[in-house]
Amino acid sequence: MKCLIADDSRIIRMVLAKILSNLGFEVEEAEDGDEVIEKCLETEPDLVIMDWWLPVIDGIDVLYKIRDAKHIRQPRIIFCSANTDPEKISEALDGGADDYLMKPFDEEIIKSKLVILGLVKE
Repeated sequence: MKCLIADDSRIIRMVLAKILSNLGFEVEEAEDGDEVIEKCLETEPDLVIMDWWLPVIDGIDVLYKIRDAKHIRQPRIIFCSANTDPEKISEALDGGADDYLMKPFDEEIIKSKLVILGLVKE
């Protein structure tokens, strides 16, 4: 299983990469929204975990572009953000995100989300 992690924070990417690697994922990273779209087209990851606030193209617009790209295999998408505004969370889920993860997080929280999505076993 391939996972693409997108966050402008190197530390967040590093922590997520360690957690996802421990759960058996092959991990790639992206620093901005443009890079997320490019890597989704090239590598067709099974899972994308991305922040709402990304440089170049923000996460919500990346979500819409991925969901509109019917010619690629659609990944599961989880937003991982400090944005706790219920309207933004609804916007992400209504726009096609599979789940929403609040920062801060830990391995147990991430694993529970992935179990619910059927990407890892308990």
